[in-house]
Amino acid sequence: MNKEVNHVLQGSLLTLVVIGAIKVGGFLMSIPPPPEEPKEPVVGICGNAAISPKNPATYSKGKVLFQENCSSCHSVFKDLTGPALGGVSQRLPDRKMVYKWVRNPAAVLKSGNVYFNTLKKRFGDVQMTAFDNLSNDEIDAILDYVESH
Repeated sequence: MNKEVNHVLQGSLLTLVVIGAIKVGGFLMSIPPPPEEPKEPVVGICGNAAISPKNPATYSKGKVLFQENCSSCHSVFKDLTGPALGGVSQRLPDRKMVYKWVRNPAAVLKSGNVYFNTLKKRFGDVQMTAFDNLSNDEIDAILDYVESH
């Protein structure tokens, strides 16, 4: 009989602890509703997140260009030979500088640009390959693809 009473008391205590753990500021937390379905067309899945680009045509073009020119050294999410490119538009908001870097990294490094020289040192003094064949629109498409993730 004592064991049964003990189990009931333990169960009650556990219930109180769980209820107390979900209280915030004296009010019970409400369970949020499931996320709404995306209103824009979903082009693909990246990890567990749906990709919903602003411009599906630019996204597709950027994806192909990224795979052909960037993916051997870069990933969107993790560092490889070069840095992960996710968030690059926040780190480098000046697109003109990005265009210069992509087309002629040696010149940008020689100019003394602190950001790119620090990045080069961080990646074992490996210098990025120049992609002087890429237009501004193509570089923009790559950046839009990367930022859609």
